[in-house]
Amino acid sequence: MFSRHKKGEMEIDIMLDEPLTNDSCTKVVIELVKYILYQKQQIPFAYEALARFQTSVKATDRNAVSFKTLSSMLKDVSDQLFSQFFLKGCDVKEVAILLGPTILSPKLCIAIEFPSYILNSKQHKEYQHSSRKPLLKLMRSLLECDEFQEAMNIPLSMTNMFIMLKKNDGNSASDFFLPKPQYILPTQQSTSCFRIKLGQSDQVNIECNCESLVAVYHDSFKIQLEDEDNVQYRQYNSSNQSLYQWYQSKQIIKGFKFHT
Repeated sequence: MFSRHKKGEMEIDIMLDEPLTNDSCTKVVIELVKYILYQKQQIPFAYEALARFQTSVKATDRNAVSFKTLSSMLKDVSDQLFSQFFLKGCDVKEVAILLGPTILSPKLCIAIEFPSYILNSKQHKEYQHSSRKPLLKLMRSLLECDEFQEAMNIPLSMTNMFIMLKKNDGNSASDFFLPKPQYILPTQQSTSCFRIKLGQSDQVNIECNCESLVAVYHDSFKIQLEDEDNVQYRQYNSSNQSLYQWYQSKQIIKGFKFHT
């Protein structure tokens, strides 16, 4: 499950027992972002505790204002990321979470690699496959990885969090994810690097009947979707790697200190 790459990148292999949907892919990333923000001391309490706290104080309270700003940032990133997984002709291969002053000199780099067979297959419906199981499997695996937990326990002063996408996108340029064609993930010794490789066994789809169901999509997204009649599994291969490049979210996530 855990292995150290020759470049110093720690690989964490996670075999999921529930199909990933566009929605669960997004939730996996956002929940991991919340976890990292708290563990690396970018927010004063766990995100859920902050959400409960801000409902019991005045809207003008400095902490409530700070949390509202953070919540808005995360919703913006979540909505935009969700749209990328739904967009026709857009194949998201990896999402990277970088914590540090810039994308060139982060202190922490966590790449989430999605299975090749879901990049272009959008046949699984979110109302049939809950994101809860993949999230629980992810967090359990991370808690069992001593090296990952050691990296989480190292305190870090307030800094920036960047969300990067590695994708093959035939659509017009996004206003939110900006292309970084020459970018590569950092490998310097000063950066703690982890690669989370998500996978699924062939048994996952045996009892799945999503292909026979009528799709229900989020009304908030007016985007071009895959033709349901033409959806199929399409795997990328090494010869297509040059088609994938990194894109940076224009929204930089910033935490906050608690004001007494």
